[in-house]
Amino acid sequence: MDVALLCKFFFTIGVAVNIGGLLVPSFRRQIMNYGSRREKTVPQGAKGEAIHPEFKLSFVLDFVTSFQVPHTWFTHFYVISVASSIFWAIQLLTRGRIFNFLASWHQASDVPGMTFNQVFQAWVFMTLQGIRRLYECITLTKPSHSKMWAGIWLTGIAYYIFMGISVWIEGIDALNSVELHTSLLEISKPSIKTFIAVPIFILASGIQHDCHVYLASLKKYTLPDHKLFRAVICPHYTSECFIYLAIAIVAAPKGQVLNSTVLSGMVFVVSNLAVTADSTRKWYAEKFGEEKLKGRWRMVPYIY
Repeated sequence: MDVALLCKFFFTIGVAVNIGGLLVPSFRRQIMNYGSRREKTVPQGAKGEAIHPEFKLSFVLDFVTSFQVPHTWFTHFYVISVASSIFWAIQLLTRGRIFNFLASWHQASDVPGMTFNQVFQAWVFMTLQGIRRLYECITLTKPSHSKMWAGIWLTGIAYYIFMGISVWIEGIDALNSVELHTSLLEISKPSIKTFIAVPIFILASGIQHDCHVYLASLKKYTLPDHKLFRAVICPHYTSECFIYLAIAIVAAPKGQVLNSTVLSGMVFVVSNLAVTADSTRKWYAEKFGEEKLKGRWRMVPYIY
């Protein structure tokens, strides 16, 4: 199977689970919600009365979700992201065994792929994102007893492994046809895509960092009141989506607006964060009252 197609398949399954999970309240409540947003299941049928099918499903999900890991293990996602970037840099520069193995599965196409410069730029974006988020996790994360389902942790690990591949996989032809060490010394004229993607990436990264610093400064269970949070409940989620949009733009092969493999990963991120943003809004409404949330959108003003 073509590796790019495999990456898209993984991301598509993730999107399906994120969207499908919304249709099953108990699945969303017990699997998709984590930390302070996760509700406790109230046992039913204790006196021998018939148990509704939904509660039976809840019992099953209770068992599944009993495999918990600390919420602070989110840091592992960015350890994997940075490690993946370093690993693939070495593999691509040396044309290592793993790179050659994946390249052997590549299916030749008449459609233009990524250039070497695009591979390099996309790799830089992904590496900077991973390093910044790892730094934030190490310096800003507070001690917490919150838990999350182990499946979410494993999915996050898998996501960053697949995304580490996605930022270069459509450039295999270029990577195989050039002398990499020489190409690194060549400075080509920036493309229009670069001029578009770089400002988006820098602005989104800066906003997300400011959001994370502000959230870390809040006392527990405080409604955010920073200017970035007055129109949108989760501006750090919005920024995350724009960061991946920038990568999809800078990695788009000739004749394409966006890199389709990275775009698939971005859609996975959007669907996942959209669900989490909705859960956050509901939690805020229960904790602080619906009145306090008037005029605040979940992620995108006037849309969602």
